[in-house]
Amino acid sequence: MKFIDKLEEWIGGTLFMGMFIVLIAQIFARQVFGRPLMWSEELSSLIFVYVGMLGISMGIRNQTHVLIDFLCSRFSPRMQKIVFTISQIIIFICIIFMGYLGNILYKKKWIFELVSLKISSGWMYLALPLISILMLYRFYQAYKENYENDKVCIKPIFFLIALVVIIAILAVNPKLFAFLRVSNYVKLGAMGGFVTIAIWLIMIFAGVPVGWSLMAATLFYFSTGRWNIVYFASAKLIDSLNSFSLLSVPFFVLTGILMNGSGITERIFNFAKALLGHYTGGMGHVNVAASLIFSGMSGSAIADAGGLGQLEIKAMRDEGYDDDICGGITAASCIIGPLVPPSISMIVYGVIANQSIAKLFLAGFVPGVLTTIALMIMNYFICKKRGYKKAKKATFKEQVEAFKKSFWALLTPFIIIGGIFSGLFTPTEAAVVAAMYSVVLGAFIYKELTIQSLFKHCVEAMAISGVTILMIITVTFFGDMIAREQIAMRIAEFFMTFASSKLTVLIMINALLLFLGMFIDALALQFLVLPMLIPVAANFGIDLVFFGVMTTLNMMIGILTPPMGMALFVVAQVGKMPVSVVTKGVLPFLIPIFITLVVITIFPGIITFLPNLIM
Repeated sequence: MKFIDKLEEWIGGTLFMGMFIVLIAQIFARQVFGRPLMWSEELSSLIFVYVGMLGISMGIRNQTHVLIDFLCSRFSPRMQKIVFTISQIIIFICIIFMGYLGNILYKKKWIFELVSLKISSGWMYLALPLISILMLYRFYQAYKENYENDKVCIKPIFFLIALVVIIAILAVNPKLFAFLRVSNYVKLGAMGGFVTIAIWLIMIFAGVPVGWSLMAATLFYFSTGRWNIVYFASAKLIDSLNSFSLLSVPFFVLTGILMNGSGITERIFNFAKALLGHYTGGMGHVNVAASLIFSGMSGSAIADAGGLGQLEIKAMRDEGYDDDICGGITAASCIIGPLVPPSISMIVYGVIANQSIAKLFLAGFVPGVLTTIALMIMNYFICKKRGYKKAKKATFKEQVEAFKKSFWALLTPFIIIGGIFSGLFTPTEAAVVAAMYSVVLGAFIYKELTIQSLFKHCVEAMAISGVTILMIITVTFFGDMIAREQIAMRIAEFFMTFASSKLTVLIMINALLLFLGMFIDALALQFLVLPMLIPVAANFGIDLVFFGVMTTLNMMIGILTPPMGMALFVVAQVGKMPVSVVTKGVLPFLIPIFITLVVITIFPGIITFLPNLIM
């Protein structure tokens, strides 16, 4: 049983490290010998599919997939129990269909070949039915725990019986499930897409995890009369992961984890403190500056809040700062991560919008610096008004010593950004180089990383990436419905009714995202809304690189606003303070961030001039 309980960790961690080695070999072969390994991209993409699916399985077991619970948490305990049970049934059905469609899919794809590897492409699609079996087992384990904790109504044995019955029916005659088709009972016609979206929204706000609600809604849509199409559309569940650009996501996540686990973040913070700690509001400035530096390595707001947060809050408390300002500026500064390159949010947007990730990285640099300056200005006035004492000024010798200790870590952003824009690396290769460099720093320079801890960090990166990967595959599946129903075009027509210019459209989109950001997690919002808004922006002639940066900053405001402000919860947890205290502290910092959003919306050239100049 111990082997089965650790199956994802052992297999997934091994595959992750194997993928890491393959990509390092590819970079070495191309850069040193000038002979790229032609098979490396296909092999790493194949491994990534399995790593991603195993990450999803871990998310099911640990119940970490993103959900929106601010509404259902207000239900009575009995109603919460009923709603949560229904949510679990929906997840169970989705996993069943994932395995069923995957089984059909891999058989159809077996006749095709992965050119460089000279093996059947069916091996890539086999991940879907194969790991769905493991997902069902993980679902049962998690459900059993929920039943023991009195969170669900139905006994776990119900799902075992249902599974046996379903398998028996599929073995005898799959057509016996024809009674499940909605088209047998009602014809939705032209309203099918909007009814699907309405049902999806109901599931979302009832607490069904975002990824599974997307899949369930899409299955409902195809059951309304287009079931034969689902066998073609389901290929997107795997095809969406067969993207070399997406490989950068787990490796930037790994870089952030390695930085935190190897003492690198502490050295970065100490360097920022030596430079800025003695100014008015110095420790707040240090907080923001450290976030800016760390952003050039991890590209994640939550990694910043969780990694640097505890260190920053403790240092500010030691200097006599109140908890609200400690928590507020820590939460506010973490949003720099998704703006400054490298940025995981920009990578995901680039994949969704089919835009150059290198251009998006360049475009985010100026808004990231503007946000940093704006936060520092607000911090200065708040701290001056409260009369916080200045920290002791570090001597030149201490500054030099702090620089020496952090020197190798400070090189990381230059390696990543310089490698991308010099043409040496693709963004994916830059992510791998950053992770490899972090391994070298942790193991040989700072001597705080071992093989065992590296393996553990790879497993953690796989688990975190699994949350994103579930939403990538299901939002692509859902996007098939959006395209078939031309919903994006209908939304564009609605905007055109009220909008007379690009600026009006941008104001309307910003208002919509700011409102939704209060209730929907930024990552979920990016997957849910942007696929429908990107065609609208393109229809109005809005530069999609600018649009990506603007919407990213907008959605970062969402992680700072209750009731769904994820950064508020993370900072409250690492700082051991109430969420209300963090919320109170972050409110003044929303003003400079909002002003920055307004400025870049009115003057898009602030964002586009750098990528246009260089690329």
